[in-house]
Amino acid sequence: MTKEKGWAIENRERLIEVLVHVLAWGLYTAFWFLNNAFMQLSPWHRFFYLMDILIFDLSIFYYLYLIAIPQLLRNRKTWMFVIMVIAILGLYPFFKHMADSIIGSYFPDESTVMSRIASAGFWQAYLIRVLSCLFVVIMAALGRFTFDWFRNMRIRAELENQNLTSELAFLKSQINPHFLFNTLNNIHTLAYKKSDMAPDSIMKLSDLMRYMIYESNADLVPLEKELVHLRSFIDLQSLRFRERDIVNFQTAGDHSNHMIAPLLLLPFAENAFKHGADLNSREAISITLNSLNDSVEFQITNRTNTSKKVQKDGVGGIGLENIKRRLELIYPDRYTLAINESSTQYRVKLTIRTNG
Repeated sequence: MTKEKGWAIENRERLIEVLVHVLAWGLYTAFWFLNNAFMQLSPWHRFFYLMDILIFDLSIFYYLYLIAIPQLLRNRKTWMFVIMVIAILGLYPFFKHMADSIIGSYFPDESTVMSRIASAGFWQAYLIRVLSCLFVVIMAALGRFTFDWFRNMRIRAELENQNLTSELAFLKSQINPHFLFNTLNNIHTLAYKKSDMAPDSIMKLSDLMRYMIYESNADLVPLEKELVHLRSFIDLQSLRFRERDIVNFQTAGDHSNHMIAPLLLLPFAENAFKHGADLNSREAISITLNSLNDSVEFQITNRTNTSKKVQKDGVGGIGLENIKRRLELIYPDRYTLAINESSTQYRVKLTIRTNG
């Protein structure tokens, strides 16, 4: 995620937070306006009494919301927060009573809401003020934790996406050196034999590198481009064999409607060339790709020889292991991979749901 996009998301979150606060306090103020006893007061008395409520409640709310909860609860100083809340609940009724009395003294002919409550008894009035303050404290805590929860969820999702992107980039970077290692060995052999095919193989390798460096950085590429890349790879690998028709490569369907992760099919073909048996013969490797409405079916088969077990080197299994991991990351629950090995052949069938 770019810095500009991150700032835009943060600004949008702040705007939503401000709008929620404005709406909440608007509803809180409307409650007092609709209160029957409040409506019986004169306009000026009503105004001062409302300012009295808002000043006390806003001060407590935003002190908790912006200062106390972030500094105390986030730093695990729960006991200090509890003591502070108890102190607020204990002092709030007294200061509120004093403010109500001062305002009421300017309007001796009218009785405020709280003075009517006080006539029922001091402790009842005290309890009502405590409950009113407790409501503000609870709302401050719920608001702070709710917005923090959504913000943390967004940050966690960004981190997971960054980790996923980093892991995919790492897996792709492993594929490239593996491919280059094998291909450069082939070119070295052709050059050592002073084969006329060496210049052609260098040009094909150049085309493949151009694709891998400049075109495969996207998350998805057109399936047609991936097939062109795969054919170039097959042609390059076939240069080291006398037989020209080693690979039987057939495709069917409309490829133009499908996008696929780059360098996804190459490791399967690479594995067939590296570990297949009797490669220097006609159709030693068979590849089919069928494009359906919403999926792609890819199958590759190469001959095997169990009597002559192929000894894999230290990097022999890297390509297939990486491609399995990439499939899990890019196409979760959208692919099937079946690998079957018999005494005569090794078959891989991959089906990917590319649309939806």
